[in-house]
Amino acid sequence: MEHMKEVTRYQCQFCKKDFKTPDRHQCKFNPELKNCFTCKNLKGWNEGEEYSFGEWYGREPNIPDCVAIPPDMQDWNIESIKNTNYNMQCEKWKQGKYDWSQDYEEIRGLF
Repeated sequence: MEHMKEVTRYQCQFCKKDFKTPDRHQCKFNPELKNCFTCKNLKGWNEGEEYSFGEWYGREPNIPDCVAIPPDMQDWNIESIKNTNYNMQCEKWKQGKYDWSQDYEEIRGLF
């Protein structure tokens, strides 16, 4: 005799991921959060700086490359970006959609 238990899942309307509990997922694709991922001024990503710690090497997370900010003023503080999960509530934010296919085309040849 098989014993099955009914399980409820909640799906994010933005990223379509499933979760066990409702209202705890802060989706980076939610336009209400006004993050870089949903902004029309995002033109891509600048690679984070490399670092070394003894024998360990790594790279900081990539930083948003924004059309709305002049290149000479793009002094992003990566720690503040990470701490807000890219939910920067930027005053230059405008509703848009980042073309993720650009990233895919760049990395497709690497695998």
